[in-house]
This record gives sequence, structure tokens and C-alpha cells, in this order.
Amino acid sequence: MKYINTFIFIGIVGIITACKKDTDKTVIDLKTDYFVDDVGSFIVYQVDSVLYNDFTGEVTSKSTVVKEKVVEEFKDDMNRLAKRWEKYTFDSTDKVWKAFRSYYTVRQNQSIERVEENLRFISIVFPPKKDLTWKGNRFINAVDNNKYLSDWTYLFTTVDVPTTVLKNNFDLTATILLRDKETAIERVFAKEIYARGVGLIYKEWWHLETQNISDLPWVDKAENGYIVKWQALDYGKE
Repeated sequence: MKYINTFIFIGIVGIITACKKDTDKTVIDLKTDYFVDDVGSFIVYQVDSVLYNDFTGEVTSKSTVVKEKVVEEFKDDMNRLAKRWEKYTFDSTDKVWKAFRSYYTVRQNQSIERVEENLRFISIVFPPKKDLTWKGNRFINAVDNNKYLSDWTYLFTTVDVPTTVLKNNFDLTATILLRDKETAIERVFAKEIYARGVGLIYKEWWHLETQNISDLPWVDKAENGYIVKWQALDYGKE
């Protein structure tokens, strides 16, 4: 009986060890598909903006449709694999999309960098988790016109929740609050929403300045700056 019990004990230990090894091999889902960057992938946005000009005093509202598409891979100046994105507007006369600007992104192990107009943002980190924060603008030299971009702390406010943008329903989305700051003479607000298997589906940025310190709403008392909202209309791969 001693030998039998010994064999049983060894067998149990073996099972436990095997289970532990299987547990150790569990793959963590980083949810990296919250950002889609395959060549040919695109998103079409409705873009609504309001521009305040303190020189002319004019307030200009504009609505347009913009398409963003991954067009190629290349190596950036740090020899990292990068994806170049083209921005297009639709020419209603010629019935074609016309490119007007480009930027590029770099996928790191646990983050996405976006470089546009020589500004490098850490747009999203993986895996997304509610209340997780990071310094998304830490690579930006926030001086002169870009001073308002200084010391932003990005925050996941929701993760894996359903969201509707325009008429599109998305089952799993993550919302990032990039900035929400207000003083007597400046208002800065930025929020972005990403959907799994799609990418950026919503973007709202405000940067407004004024010398009017009244209690009027910012949209009424702003003298300089912008409000811009991007909302996904369509997406896919070509």
C-alpha cells in the first residue's frame, strides 16, 4: 500500500505541475485591435469645425468629409516599421478622393505613436484598462503655438463598452480623455474613442482663448482658437 500511495502522490503532483505550466502559458489579450493599421484600411469621417479668428473677429463654421487610409509601410528615422496614412477630401466635381496631407504611425509592443506636423503623440496604449493613465504628449516640445499641448495626462474613462457614433453602432469601444482644463482665459478639451477592429471612431478637440472673463459659454465668448469634431461614417479595407 505504501508503494501505491507513493505512486498516487506522484501522479497528483504531476497533474498539479502540468496545470501550473498550462496556466503559465496563458496568453494575455492586449486588445491591440483597438487600433487597425493594415495597409488598405480606411475610415471616412464627418468633420465639423468652428474657427475663431482674433485678428478679423470672424467665427467660421465648416463641415466636410475626410477619408484616412493606410497606404504603405516604411522605416522611420529610428529604423522602426511605420505606416503612412493619407488624408483625402472628396472632389464632388471630379468624383474622386484627393490627398491633401499625410502622417504616419508606429506600432510599439504596447502603444501606438502618431506623428503629424512634426508632433509625436502616444495615442493609445495596450491593453486598455479603465482609469489607466499615461503622458501622451511627452515627446512634444510644447512651446509657442503648441504650448497648450504641455503635460497632458491621457486617461481611459471607459473600456469595452458599446457606443453609437452617428448611425454606426460599435459593440466594444474605449474612451480616452486626453485633456479637460479651463482657466479664466483658456479652455482646452480633448476626447477620443476607439472601437475594436476599427480604430479611431470619434475625436473632439477644443482649444479656445479669450480676454472676456464673463460667465458666457465658451462657444460665445471665445476670441481665438478652434473646436473640431471627427465622427466615423464608414470604414473598411481596400
